[in-house]
Amino acid sequence: MKKTVCFLFAVMLFSGLWAQTKVIRNVSIVDVETGMIIPQQTVVIEGEKIARIGAKGKVKVKEGAEIIDADGKFLMPGMVDAHIHFFQSGSIYTRPDALDLTSKFSYEDELNFTWNSVPDYFRRYLRLGITTIMDVGGPFKNFVVRDEVAKEQLSPNVLVTGPLFSSYQPAALTTDDPPILKISSKAEAEVLFNKMLPNKPDFIKVWYIVSPAIPAEETFPIVEHINQLAEENGLKLAVHATQLETAKLAVKAGADILVHSVEDRVVDDEFIQALKENGVAYIPTLIVGKNYGRAFISDPDKHPQDVRWANPFAFGTLFDLSAMSEEELPGRVNRMKNNIASWKERTAQSDAIMADNLLRIAKAGVNIVTGTDAGNIGTMHASSYIQELQAMQKAGLSVAEILKASTINAAKGFGKENLFGTVSEGKLADLVLLNKNPLDNLEHLHDIAIVFKSGKILDPAGLIEESPEMLIQRQLNAYNSRDLEAFLDTYAEDTKIYDLSGQLLMDGKEAMGTRYKTLFENNPMLYCEIKNRIVLGNKVIDQEHVRIANGYIDAVAIYEIKNGLIQKVTFVRGN
Repeated sequence: MKKTVCFLFAVMLFSGLWAQTKVIRNVSIVDVETGMIIPQQTVVIEGEKIARIGAKGKVKVKEGAEIIDADGKFLMPGMVDAHIHFFQSGSIYTRPDALDLTSKFSYEDELNFTWNSVPDYFRRYLRLGITTIMDVGGPFKNFVVRDEVAKEQLSPNVLVTGPLFSSYQPAALTTDDPPILKISSKAEAEVLFNKMLPNKPDFIKVWYIVSPAIPAEETFPIVEHINQLAEENGLKLAVHATQLETAKLAVKAGADILVHSVEDRVVDDEFIQALKENGVAYIPTLIVGKNYGRAFISDPDKHPQDVRWANPFAFGTLFDLSAMSEEELPGRVNRMKNNIASWKERTAQSDAIMADNLLRIAKAGVNIVTGTDAGNIGTMHASSYIQELQAMQKAGLSVAEILKASTINAAKGFGKENLFGTVSEGKLADLVLLNKNPLDNLEHLHDIAIVFKSGKILDPAGLIEESPEMLIQRQLNAYNSRDLEAFLDTYAEDTKIYDLSGQLLMDGKEAMGTRYKTLFENNPMLYCEIKNRIVLGNKVIDQEHVRIANGYIDAVAIYEIKNGLIQKVTFVRGN
């Protein structure tokens, strides 16, 4: 990073002041609409918005403006996740209607954890360059998140709706403020709509669930009526419809956004034409279904982004089934574990259909929008985003098409193209300054120099506020993932590992790397279960039950944290 940028961070740190005018000089702008790079540009930010853009030497700069020399760097619009859920954490406990583990962890406790974690999710989204998120269905508390929490915390732009209008209501999700409500008539739809309207929803969502007992044709008039209510009030309609015939009916009813892929069969020309003629946005959400299954069979993806950037407590639960006996596991999990080959075959077929459909629809010119469905089991807030992009690329989309889907297409899909989505004069200064060209490789989206949110400069290194317990949990997740790089990332270079007698077992990160590399390579079933944890200031004490190749080890680990890294560990081995 240029000295100018480093000096700027120092000024912000010590003064706490943000200059109104900021100037990014010598930067290459990523034009996400054309997939081209515009080199050597000057971007002037005044307040929350982009004021002027021009070629080098062509833009007048106010005296006293903060200057960022971005020579060799690339400026793109902040990214958008157009499908998330605040009421879900991504943990194994977050959807008891899909997997009932409430005997282990109550749904009330899970919801408390999830809502309390929202500010943490906000910072993780920003850390990864995601400056806008859309919650496409949840309880009325969603409006509190948008109108209060997001205003009190550093946050992305937040768009929300309230409870899903649905033909089916999962009993396991019934609370005083349920995320899904059964609507059996037009009159009931009007009651919910009118209750929601004073909260000023950003859009409306229908969960178009069908079954032999509830055919899509039977509930179509209700969906059509909900769309009429939305249109009368200037709101877009988003619809969950994953079967082709249901998706066709959703478009016929007036859907503006399909929030999932069609997954039952390959789409036909009639459907594609209907999407184009009606300007319907299509959010593929390719990874969420598979993530459920992988979590159920105790084989989460362990993607490096999840290990490093997911909320560590939510991600850590994905290993919990490994510690449960067959008697403790729900029947659904045991059946899946006993038929893994069959599950993999079904998943591969579904993945192939969704990928084929995405490519067909994209090549026809339909507005493709990136969304993860984050919050569902195994799909982590923020960190799952790059995995969705990689799945889109595997389906056949180019990097340029993916970046467009993740920025301006998302803005257009939700009617916000005048507010964000491109690096353009008059739009919010929601920007990501990258050290490498993202059009060359999606991996370059990880290499962030600065995030701009509404003109405010955010240092990525300081965005996530990690407590000592969070750090230790992240270390544990890396251990259970056998991810050596992520594991060592939690330790100081001069870390020292002792036994209870004070004997030095390992001295420094290099020695640790040698020892743990061998451990990870030789123990494919390695798993550490925490039986008990005590947090005392900068010390975390874990009672560990570790499964290795030839049995189990019981131990107590005393971790001492300094400057955000593990400085010292003392192990006490059991007999």
